[in-house]
Formats: sequence, C-alpha cells, structure tokens
Amino acid sequence: MAYKLSAELEGHTSDVRGLAAFGSDMLVSVSRDNTGRIWKRTGPHTFIEDSVLVGHDKYVSSVVVIPPYDKYPQGLIATGSMDTTVCVWDAANPGTPVQRLRGHTGNVCALAVSRDGRTLVSGSWDKTAKVWVDGECVHTLRDHEHAVWGVLVLDDGSVVTASADKLIRIWRDGRLVHTLTGHTDCVRALAATAGGFASASNDGSVREWTVDGPVRELHGHTSLVYAVAAADHILTSGGEDRAMRVWHDGRLQNTVLVPSMSVWAVAVLSNGDIACGTNDGLIRVFTQDAARVADANAQKQFEEKNAVFALSAKTMGDVSLGNLPGPERLKQSGDSDQVIMIKDGSQVTAHQWNVERKEWIQVGHIVDAAGQTQKQVFDGREYDYVFDVDIQEGAPALKLPYNATENPYSAAQRFLERNELSLEYLDTVADFITKNSDGVQLGPQQPHVDPFTGGSRYVPGQSQAGAGVASDPFTGNRYVPAQTTSVYSPPSEYIINRAGNCSAIVKKLAEFNAELAQSSDTHLAVSAQDMQHVGELETTVSEPACSVLLQLVQAWPVDRRFPGLDLLRLAVAASPLPLTCHAADGKTLVALVIEASNIESAFVADSPLSKSDEINAMMGVRALANMFAHPQGIDVAWAARSRILSVLDGSWSRATNKNLVTSLSNLYFNLAIAAAQKGDDDEGLNILSACSRFLEHTDNADAQLRLVNVFGVLAAKFQLCKDSARVLGDETIVILGIMGKSEAVKAAAKAVGAFLSV
Repeated sequence: MAYKLSAELEGHTSDVRGLAAFGSDMLVSVSRDNTGRIWKRTGPHTFIEDSVLVGHDKYVSSVVVIPPYDKYPQGLIATGSMDTTVCVWDAANPGTPVQRLRGHTGNVCALAVSRDGRTLVSGSWDKTAKVWVDGECVHTLRDHEHAVWGVLVLDDGSVVTASADKLIRIWRDGRLVHTLTGHTDCVRALAATAGGFASASNDGSVREWTVDGPVRELHGHTSLVYAVAAADHILTSGGEDRAMRVWHDGRLQNTVLVPSMSVWAVAVLSNGDIACGTNDGLIRVFTQDAARVADANAQKQFEEKNAVFALSAKTMGDVSLGNLPGPERLKQSGDSDQVIMIKDGSQVTAHQWNVERKEWIQVGHIVDAAGQTQKQVFDGREYDYVFDVDIQEGAPALKLPYNATENPYSAAQRFLERNELSLEYLDTVADFITKNSDGVQLGPQQPHVDPFTGGSRYVPGQSQAGAGVASDPFTGNRYVPAQTTSVYSPPSEYIINRAGNCSAIVKKLAEFNAELAQSSDTHLAVSAQDMQHVGELETTVSEPACSVLLQLVQAWPVDRRFPGLDLLRLAVAASPLPLTCHAADGKTLVALVIEASNIESAFVADSPLSKSDEINAMMGVRALANMFAHPQGIDVAWAARSRILSVLDGSWSRATNKNLVTSLSNLYFNLAIAAAQKGDDDEGLNILSACSRFLEHTDNADAQLRLVNVFGVLAAKFQLCKDSARVLGDETIVILGIMGKSEAVKAAAKAVGAFLSV
C-alpha cells in the first residue's frame, strides 16, 4: 500500500538535519537555523510546534530522544551541534538545557542512546565517538581516520560507529573488537534493526549487518544516501535523490518523492508512519492509514509542488536522455512507485506510477536535459553559469558565477567572500553549485563532490574510485583539483559586499528622518525631495542621491547614521559615481567615510565600543572595502592607503563584533590585492606586518581565512614579503593548518605554509 502525505510541519528557517520520533505523537527536529523543535500531534493529520530548543550558537546537526525514567518521567532530548557541544533537554520543560556535554572539537553530527537511556553516544567531525554515562564521558573511541557520521548502541551494550573512512567499527567497553568493510564511500548513518543494524552510504546503498558481518545490500537510491531509520519491521532511508524509500525483507517496497532535493533525515513513528526532514526546512509525515491521510487540498498542493519541482537528470539513475520514450508511454501501466522520464519535444518530465489511481503522476521536470552552452558575463568575465541566489526576502538576488571546470568549493568561497557572508555556508553553496550545474560538462570530467563529507558524489554506472581526490582530515575524501605542479596560486579577486535590502534601508532612513523632523534637531532633517532622491538608489545611483547621503552621514546624530552609511556602502559597490563626490569642506570620500563612521576615535578609545560605534564602524569599513569594486575606486583607496592603514592599526584588539572583525579582514585583504597590483615590496610589508598581528589576535574563522590569504598574496608577489612572512607568521600559519577555526582556514594555511617553505 502506498504512503500518502499526512502532515507538513513548518517552522524551521533552514535545512532540517536531524529528526527523532517518540511514540506516535511526538517528533523532534533540528536544523541549520541553530534550533531544535518539538512537534506534538493534535489530530489524525495535524501537529503543532510545542517548543523551540534554543541553546546552541551554531547549526544543530543531530538529535535523539532519551527514554523516560524516574527523574524525567517524560524523557530527555539530546541535540548535537556545530558548536561542538551536546545539549540535553527535559522534554517536559525544555526552556534551557539541563546539561551541556563538552569534549568534542568538531561538529557533533551523530547521537544515539541505549534502550535504558543511561548510555549516550556521540559522533563528531573530530574523528572520534564519545560514550557518556550520566553526563560523564567514560570512553573516547579514536580509531577512525575521518569524521564519525553514525553511531549506535546495541542491546548488549556494544557501540557501533560509522565513518567517512568507509568503515563500520564495533566497540565493547571502549575497545575496538571488530571492523566491518563493504561500503565503497563514506558511511553516513546507522539504525538498529530486529536482527542487527542497517547503514546508509554515499555509495548509494543501504546495507544490513549483524555484528559478525554483512547480511545483504539494498539498492534503489540513485544518489547519496544520507539517513536510515528503523522500527518494528519498517526500514526507511533518505538521500540526495529527493526520495524516502521503504524496505521490507530486503526488497524495496515503497518510494516517496518529496519536492525538495535533499532528504537529510528520516524517522519511523510507532504507528508505522514515516517522516523526513529536508533542505527546504520542512518535516513531512507520510502514512498508509487512511484515517491519518491529509485532506484533499493538502494532497493536491503536495502533488502540484512535486509536479513542478526541478530535477537534475543525474539524480534519476543511469538513463540516456537521448533514448527516452515519448508521451505515449504514459498510456501504459507501471509498477508500484516506479519513476520514469518522458521526453516531449525539448521538455523532459519525471512521472511516478500510482497503483491506487492507476495513473502516472508527474513528480518533476528535468532542467538539464539539453545542457547549457551559452556563456554568461559577470563583472566583465565569461562564465558557464551565473546563478541568482536569494539570501533575504525582498532583497536583490546575489550573483554566483561558476565555470564547469573549476572546483565548486573555490567558486563557493569566492562568492561568500565577495558578499561578506559567513564561511559556515561554504558546504551549502558548493552543494547548490554541484546540483545546479550538472547539465554542462566542459573540459576534463571532474568528480562530483558531497558538500558535507567531501566524498565523490555517486553517479549511477560510474566507478567510485577515488581518482582526483585527496584525503581531508575532517570529512573524508574532499575534492582537490588535479595538480601537476606545486606552484602556489594566490587569490586575485577583491571581496565586495553587495548584499543588502535597499528598500528596507531606505525605509529606516525615512523613519529616522521623520523622527528628526519632530525633534529639537529638526534642522537636520532632509526634504521630501531629497528623500525621493535617496529612494531612487533602489534602481540607480545618482549624484543628487549621493549628495544627500554625504550630507546626512556627516550631520545626523551618531546613533542615526548607520542606514545612510549602509546605503553609501551599496552605492559605492554599484557605481564609481560616489567616488567623485566631495563633502562641502572638500573632504575626499575616504576621509568622509572615516570621519562619519567614527572609525578612528572608536578604535583608540579606552571604553568598550557602544552598539552604535560598532555598527557605524562596520558600515564604514565595508564602504572602504567596496571602493575596490571599480578601477576608479581602487585608485582612490590606494592613494589613501597610508591613512586607511593608520586608522585600522590595532582595530582588531578593540573589535568584538564578529561581523566587524570579518569586515576589517576583508579591507586588509583588498589592500593586499591592490598592493600586489599597484604597490612595491615596502608597501606590501606594511600590510603584512599589520595582518600578522591581526592574525595572532583573532579566532574568527572568516578573518583567519582572509588574513592567511593576505600572506599568500603578498608572499607570491614580493620576495621581501615572502622572506618576512616566514619570520612574522610562519609559526601561526603552521598552527592554523592544524587547528584553524574551519576546514577552509586549515586548507589555506597548509597551502600558504607549503609555499613559504620553498
């Protein structure tokens, strides 16, 4: 009998990465939005969001429900996070964690609990698993070579771990007793079954095991398999092929397709319903019980979303697009849950057979059937792709350029740095590129990359041998472009922050202007016509608008300047016109920005920075960095380099706001690129000296990456800087190569360190 939609649970604002069921009436989800959420059933096909778990300061990766006992009669919930901790929550009163378990040094991506609830096991990107009893770590399991993605506690107390090193290990009392092999790529998840346990892997398979060895392989997924869950006789899995698949006695029984590319998490409720968490932030529950099926309208909306969902042909299995049947195939019946592709002219669509209705239901359309051949231009350069990326509702889409022959991670990092976004999104952006660019293959065929493990992306019919991959200490086989020489290639593009909701900023500016008009400072308010000029910045940068901005960022009270500075920052990135504007007293734009944002005095004062100081300084620094968006701006900023460096000197020791620290590092990075293009070795050394002190001081991952790259840029250009870098930062670079705050920092530090050593 087919599974049908029972409920959609909406509340998370980012990918749902973990899901756990408790009985038939409660689900707990965790997400990249840094929260967990408890959902409770209110009807046959309705759930409500009962509680939000707020305690982690980075995204939450894993969750498990701990059975009730005397002290906690409704049980506990454990959540693991990128912040390296495990939080334990009282399910009856989840306002704050009752425990926080520390010890891991990487993302806690897997959790499991014993049947009696006393033993908790955690797995981490730090390549270890930890066994916790009553909140104390009693064992650390260390033999895996890469990230531990799956953990499990068996009824006899044995612990099972699964890793990106492709191995499954069995432990008793903290000692390794058995190693199971068979998977050909990263093992992502584990679940207990009646006779042993099951595993899911990037190799596209689900496998069943006993502690002594393999039982059988289950094939049906057409891409990476991220999750597996079991209860009673139900075994379900989910993966990158947008499918939940249900297995019975080793056979594929049901396939449930969802309108979301990545099924990150799955769970089985005690009433036999199944649930999944996906990259669109939703949890969906499916049932075979007619009493719990969603109403007709919800079913129709779900089918409509599936019908228009865009698919890559490479997630649909080993199918030749040139030999697809036409619409006449839809007149023939199919097997239960069978999925086929139909070609009608230039359009290719996917359809699934519905046994009950005895008809084919459209479940998606193929977006890369023909490939893409026309180049697109961005910032004066040609790319195979220029994607539009929406990061904020109402804000203009950001442009993400990508060439099919480059490493998706390189393009993702370039995009994040240009738009001053956190590098925590590196995997997500790289994954977006990989999934949306499969239609074109230019130059040498490069392996696909799984953004969360670095392992080769599964392509049906293709060998999974690791050609072209190199070992990454954190997540497994991360893609590294083939290299024939050890020549270091430093970054060469400026980081420009174009992200911003212009209409919202203009609205805030108008609000402040109205307040000033009604205050004792009414003379500072600008006219309606001037505000109209400012509003035009949403579509074009004009001289009148720039003049108004320069006026108000100088004259308005300090705590009212930030919208004007923010608009000035966007205007500078969009057009060189603001660079030609001068203040009434003849100040250049650089001098005006430094003065209006109060950078100089804020960074030398003895007292802590106020909130207004922080925001204004950040906007000012971003405006200075954005001057490098145009050749005219590069000339203006470089001419004022001594002034900028003087103002910035020591700023990092006063800045505590993460975004301000990142903005400072971006400005130093842009100055380094300009020095390599326009300066000499002495000027490069001045920048290098400041950045070496900044690098020693900061633990901000984004800033570390920029500053490490400053060393690379200047050392690659100037021999004096290379010699000096060995003295100023060699030890710091080596340490960051081992203990950097992110994998990107470690990789950059290793590359720069290797270059400095030759």
